[in-house]
Amino acid sequence: MTMRNLSFDEPPVPADLLLELSRYAGNVTADKYMSGDLFEKLESRIADILAKPSAVWMPSGKLAQMATLRTLADRAKCVRIAMHPRSHFEEYEAKAYSELWGLKSLALGDYDRATEARDLEAIVEEVGAVTIELPLRRLGGLMPSWQELNNISLVAKRRGIYLHLDGARLWESQPYYGRAHSEISHLFDTVYVAFDKGFGGLSGGALVGPTWVIEQTKIWQRRAGGRALRSFPVLLSALQSLDSRLPLMSEFHKKAVEVANCFVKYNEFSISPFPPQANSFNVTFRSRSEDAILAGKVVKDTCGISIFNDLLTCADQNNSSFEVTIRGAGLSIDLEELSRAIQVFHESLFN
Repeated sequence: MTMRNLSFDEPPVPADLLLELSRYAGNVTADKYMSGDLFEKLESRIADILAKPSAVWMPSGKLAQMATLRTLADRAKCVRIAMHPRSHFEEYEAKAYSELWGLKSLALGDYDRATEARDLEAIVEEVGAVTIELPLRRLGGLMPSWQELNNISLVAKRRGIYLHLDGARLWESQPYYGRAHSEISHLFDTVYVAFDKGFGGLSGGALVGPTWVIEQTKIWQRRAGGRALRSFPVLLSALQSLDSRLPLMSEFHKKAVEVANCFVKYNEFSISPFPPQANSFNVTFRSRSEDAILAGKVVKDTCGISIFNDLLTCADQNNSSFEVTIRGAGLSIDLEELSRAIQVFHESLFN
């Protein structure tokens, strides 16, 4: 039985992917040390989509965003960065902002809700920059409302604080707001977007913003060893993803809503947020982790579908939780087939 994943993308076959990229490349010339036609094409497209003066490709989101926050902090003469306590910077990056970049964090809002303008209003300390993560992955892809996002931007502007968007999943966030990417970007001074994540590209991302920010981050990129002799495979992958995956973001969101509806047919499953705001959500239920893992194995053996990859940490040790993120893999699974898999999962847990 072929095993399929509900979340994310199925792993690529390197030979097939490279062959596909070679066809896409045509007679394009190779780049050299962060310059060339591919860089110009990709960076100009991203700057145009997000309506910012300048853009730069970076090999990783961590490098791009830390260089940005350090640049903004230097200009503001304050190394304190306001961020959500469950942001990617806090929970996934081993405190790189502090250990490597000399920045300090300040909690922006409460642990288990989206950031609100009142959270920024409540900060009385001097702040070098504020960062917002859209969507907030650790809370199931939760996002502020469009009005709240505007209010946050207004407070930041009124107080003269730089506002940065961790938009690694901005592409997946846009269907919820129903606004152009440029309209979302307009609320922020600087924006980071990823080419892996929902785009399914090989790696890397882009930073957009004022030219002075972009030029300064390039210096930090050089200092941090973020320049490679050749980058054309990942650049081609990013350009191809712009063509093929960007139009799928609304379908990812729609399928996430449909899958969430399959889960909520059973009272034992709690979905957050419901309905999903992006292409992801968290499923929480009363179960020991070992029982949840066993039930997941039953679904794999019976239906050939992996319902979840890993369990999330729950404050209540009697609960189990996992993330569902709809991308290429989940989009290809028939809803009726998936409903059967969820039924088997439920029966294994509670019957």
